[in-house]
Amino acid sequence: MAFGLQTYDDSARREDLIDLIADVSPDSNPLSTMLATVDASQTLHEWLEDYLSRPTSVSAAIEGAAATYSDLSQPSRRNNITQIINKTFRVSGTESVVSVGGMGDPYDYQAAKALKDWKNELEYALVRGSVASGASGVARQMSGLQAVITSHSTARNSGTSLSETEFNAMVKEVWEDVGNEDVFDMVLVPMGLKQKISTFTAGNLRNVDASDRRLTRPVQVYESDGGIHRIFAHKDVQNAAGTVNFLGIKEDKYRIAYLRRPVREELAKDGDRRNGQIVGEATLEFLAERTSVNRTGYALNG
Repeated sequence: MAFGLQTYDDSARREDLIDLIADVSPDSNPLSTMLATVDASQTLHEWLEDYLSRPTSVSAAIEGAAATYSDLSQPSRRNNITQIINKTFRVSGTESVVSVGGMGDPYDYQAAKALKDWKNELEYALVRGSVASGASGVARQMSGLQAVITSHSTARNSGTSLSETEFNAMVKEVWEDVGNEDVFDMVLVPMGLKQKISTFTAGNLRNVDASDRRLTRPVQVYESDGGIHRIFAHKDVQNAAGTVNFLGIKEDKYRIAYLRRPVREELAKDGDRRNGQIVGEATLEFLAERTSVNRTGYALNG
């Protein structure tokens, strides 16, 4: 049956491309968004940490006794290695001049994407980085949270369920070490564990507006006897069977130290194309890791 001219074989038909590109890439980077920043001055970034332990026995002085002295502890030197992160992009001469939809200048668009990708790379390193000091032909790498939290780091039996009792046991463990004011207040977990925490009933669990914290979504808050804990589902925290992680940190005890803040650079022209990169260098500064907790081995679904 003849229908005359139809769109499927109309070679003169022009595409209907809306001038918008939807970006559904991961943008949840609470660490690189919320942690304070400082400047580093060397690839080996160092700082001092001091700790005053609680007494473990009764101490009393004899009336009229001469003063006695004991050895005093000195602050401990801590360090981390700065890590170079670079994300390159390239746009051909032709791509720069053809009519494109939704992105404006293709070079600027790719540069903006590279900057987002740079931030994602930094976030991943802040969580999972494993220190490497670097050598000829070997890149330097920072230590991330999973490596630096050691005072309260426990491997649970694989498949252990994250219960409310378990959560509060972690709070108690840290509280006994550092006291109420320094118990972890930011919890980073895979989505399965966040969903499990959402079922807790004994503590005060609620959502709060997080606009003043530079995040665009409400943040779930759990209130325990040790304080208030903000719960974030995090894509970079380990989520493989047998190694599902729970990370709890005290936000003001961690900072990002920049040796070089990320910048956009146009690289040398080597053909009919424009080359560029986003490059920066940073590390994780952990001022008091004993305020934090790192437990692994939970069930995938919490």
